[in-house]
Formats: sequence, C-alpha cells, structure tokens
Amino acid sequence: MSSTPKLPAGWEYANGKKQQILLAEYQQEQPTVHPLYGIEIAVIAYRDGNDDILLKHIQEPDLVSVVHLTWAMHREFDNFPRVEFTGSFQKFIEWEYLMYGTEVEGD
Repeated sequence: MSSTPKLPAGWEYANGKKQQILLAEYQQEQPTVHPLYGIEIAVIAYRDGNDDILLKHIQEPDLVSVVHLTWAMHREFDNFPRVEFTGSFQKFIEWEYLMYGTEVEGD
C-alpha cells in the first residue's frame, strides 16, 4: 500500500483531526484482551454513516483490519470494539464487495 489505493464506495480516507479523533476513540475503547491489543496500527479510513474504521498494521504494511467502534467513550470488554475483518488490502476490497456489494469508486 505504498501509493494511495482507491477505497470502496462509502469509505473515505481519514486525515488530520478526523484521523486523531478516530484513533483516540479506538484506543479508549480497546481492552487489554482485545485481539488487536498491542499491535501498532494507524487509522487510514472510515466508512461514512457507520462506525467502521480501517486500520493499517504498521509492522505488516499490506495487513488491514476493519473495526466497528461503539463510541462508548470508555474501555470496552472482550471483543469490543469488534474486529470485522483482518487481511490484505485486496482481500478487504473483496470482503467489502461480498458483504455490502460495494465496489471501488470509479471502477
């Protein structure tokens, strides 16, 4: 993911303040037993009109996860915020199409 790939319809890249807000909420919600706890990530995108965020795994550049935030504004428990997908960026595109029928914008 060295260049900026196109996102599926409904997803937008998170930049600046939006990126900071989403990362802060993710970190606030994440319990120590969370599947992604301790993994260095960066918020790269969010789904408009939904609480899903797309996280890039820093140590594995092509690995991404979709996480559904709760916006509880406090630490959650067990598997919340829920990890909905983890895989390569290309697999994310395929998963989006299978789950929601959304294709990459412009295709």
